[in-house]
Amino acid sequence: MSTENPSSALEPVQQDSPASSACAAKASKFSPTLKGVLIGAVAGSILPVFGTFSGAVIGGIAGKIYQKKCAKKP
Repeated sequence: MSTENPSSALEPVQQDSPASSACAAKASKFSPTLKGVLIGAVAGSILPVFGTFSGAVIGGIAGKIYQKKCAKKP
């Protein structure tokens, strides 16, 4: 027999959604837009589909969208 309180097993456990936990990451020196530009530029230079410049543009747009999405969360 366990020594746990039986009522605690019935209480719902609140878990953060993956999106809110990703937005609550530790603060960084770089903005999400700048990180998106850098990651996009590197990916664009590696992948033959995108060029370095177009990868940076796509990454910057994705970073801006991510930044706005996280800003809306309370």
